[in-house]
Amino acid sequence: MSAVNQMRGFTLLEVLLAIVLVGSASVIFAVNMDSILEKDPLAELERSFVLAQTEGRMMAFEDRQSLELSWDDKANRFVLVDQSVVSSYEVEGLEDKDVDLEVSFFFQEPSYRGDSFDKPSWYEVESVVFFADATSAQFKVLLKEGVRERELVIEPFTGFVSQRSG
Repeated sequence: MSAVNQMRGFTLLEVLLAIVLVGSASVIFAVNMDSILEKDPLAELERSFVLAQTEGRMMAFEDRQSLELSWDDKANRFVLVDQSVVSSYEVEGLEDKDVDLEVSFFFQEPSYRGDSFDKPSWYEVESVVFFADATSAQFKVLLKEGVRERELVIEPFTGFVSQRSG
């Protein structure tokens, strides 16, 4: 006898299981799509700040001149200035939303007592200066969105966030 070639396909149970799995995955994806597309205003504010300060340091170094980074609260954007506005960085994804954003910059003021430094205190300033060598004084920035806030301490030489709270 010769061997009979049998064509074997999927069973009805396998097909139904595949349909249920694909359908479940689609429902989970569709439900989470709203949260994926919904931008967190505080995270967007931090992203805009990091972009503005990184590019500000690069521009100061390339042009060999100091630049100042400040917050324009009327337009909800960070602004780089020398004698005039060099560049601005809007907080993206908030065009059609009414959100209350606030940004405050702080410098450290060290106090020296004889043979040691006391814990430095922070004082608020209007803007941060990036020097021609791409450095700045150590500063922190307080980002607020409504009642939520996030505090970032920025390293003077690298511009990296050394501490993050909130």
